Amino acid sequence: MALMKSVEQAYRGFTPQHEDHGSFGNLHVYTMNNIGGISMYLARTFLQKNNYKLLRNTIDSYARFFASAYHNTPGPMGRPDRGLLLQSYTWQLQRLREGLPERFYATLDTLIPQLPSIFDQDWPLVPNHTDLLENNIHVDPGTGAIVGICDWRDAEISPFGMSLGGLETMLGVRTMNEHGWSYFPNHNELREHFWTTFYQNLGATSEAQQQRIEVARLTGLFLANGFVQDQYGNMHPATEESLDLRYLGAVVLA
Repeated sequence: MALMKSVEQAYRGFTPQHEDHGSFGNLHVYTMNNIGGISMYLARTFLQKNNYKLLRNTIDSYARFFASAYHNTPGPMGRPDRGLLLQSYTWQLQRLREGLPERFYATLDTLIPQLPSIFDQDWPLVPNHTDLLENNIHVDPGTGAIVGICDWRDAEISPFGMSLGGLETMLGVRTMNEHGWSYFPNHNELREHFWTTFYQNLGATSEAQQQRIEVARLTGLFLANGFVQDQYGNMHPATEESLDLRYLGAVVLA
């Protein structure tokens, strides 16, 4: 419950309010309010009309959502050991370097040596949403503005920027073909709009800080989409048959 309260503070105005109602036997009871709006999945038609006019408002909200954690994550929040987290992420990325198809090698060879930069003491650890899919992002269908983001059950405390790969959710749709993803025709313009708004809300940043954000973004994408789970719950580098791998290639190598 403490983590949920940290989430509410870090992303004030973008999350449900969670309440602890004690326990019923061995069952812990919690409630959260209805954040309203409709999911992006259901609002897709509205958002894409008139040259994606309302989607631009969604992207504005999304940029403010991400920047909010940089400024508002509570200081007293419990945080994992940076060194241990770095070891874990390094090991996972090295597994991907050994197990993913060759086309990912160059990106991982550049990414892995930069990983320590997002674990320096001056880089914030924040609550990151790990499942930023269309069904978890609720918008006002009349304006496109985000009214709330739900399903924080699997939120993780990790370096700021790790969940920024969720931007791709706004810029295209998953497909079942060999590409795994299809971008909107104007996705580059929408992407630029996001980053401009994001950095306006983040405040003055150096090139080194912007590079850290890119390292965190790519790390999040690889960890979220580079592995598949076998029938025993063990994680392995994804193979060509994996839709997640096709998606990863589309958004990382494009």
